[in-house]
Amino acid sequence: MEIIQVPEVTRHHSHISAGEITFVDYHDRGSAFRTRVFFSRCAVSFVQNGQKQIYRAAENTILTPGYGMLIPEGNSIIAEHSNNAEPYGSVIVFFPRSIGQEFTVSRPGKGGASASDMPYIYFKTNAYINEYVRNIKSLIAGRQSLSYEMALLKLTELLTALHELAPELLSGMFGTPADISLKTVVENNLLGSLTLDELAFLSNRSVSSFKRDFERDYGVAPQKYIRERKLEMACTELLKGKSASELYLDYGYQHVSNFNTAFKRKYGVTPANYRKTP
Repeated sequence: MEIIQVPEVTRHHSHISAGEITFVDYHDRGSAFRTRVFFSRCAVSFVQNGQKQIYRAAENTILTPGYGMLIPEGNSIIAEHSNNAEPYGSVIVFFPRSIGQEFTVSRPGKGGASASDMPYIYFKTNAYINEYVRNIKSLIAGRQSLSYEMALLKLTELLTALHELAPELLSGMFGTPADISLKTVVENNLLGSLTLDELAFLSNRSVSSFKRDFERDYGVAPQKYIRERKLEMACTELLKGKSASELYLDYGYQHVSNFNTAFKRKYGVTPANYRKTP
C-alpha cells in the first residue's frame, strides 16, 4: 500500500510556505479508509469540518472541530472524512522538529518523556487559538506571502499558546525519537482493528520483521495473541454488565454469533453465562 508523504502531498492545497514552515488550508472529500502517512515534519492540525482518526505507535484518537492535535514526525495511520455535504477541511501548520526543540529549551516544563512515549498532544482549542486559526485561514485566502521571519513569528505564537495549555507535555514532544517498542504499538492498538501490515508500519518494521520480533517477545503468533487478548478484555466488560451484542463489533467480530463461538471455545461458557459468574 502507498505511503503518503506529508507535507509534500498538501502542496496542491491552498498554502503559505516560508522555508520549512508551511500553513495549509486543506480540503478533500476524505475517506473512511485508513491511509499510511509519513510525517517528515511536525504538524499541528485543526479540523474545521468532518473528523480525522489518527493512529500512532502509542495511542489513537479522533479529532473533530473544536480540538487540535500536535503530531510529531514519524509514521501514522489516518482516516479523514466529512460527515455532511461539505468537504473535509482542516488547517495544518508544518514545521521541523528543530524549531520545536529550540522553542522548548528556554521554557519551563518537567519534560522527561521521549518522543516515542508522546504520540501527540490532543487538546481542546480556546478562544485565542480559534482566532489564530481564523487569522491563518484569512492570510491563506488572501494569498499573503510571508518572510521566513514572519512565518517563524506566527509559528512561535502558536507554540506559545500550546505551551500555556500543556507545558509538561509540550516539552517532551521534540526530543530525539527513541526506538519504538513493539509491545507499545500492540497493547495500545488492540481495539483499533489494525491489520498486521498496519501494526508493522506503526512500529517502523517490515511485516516479516514485525512477526519475527513479536514471536520473540511474546512466544506466540501475533494473530493468536491479539485474538485472545481481546477476549480477555471482553471478559472485563461482561463482568461490568455489558452483553455480547454490545461488544462484538468493538472486539473485531462481524457477527455476534462469531463472538459467542470464539468466547465459548476459549472459556467453555457463553458470554451470557460468563456474566453470571459470581
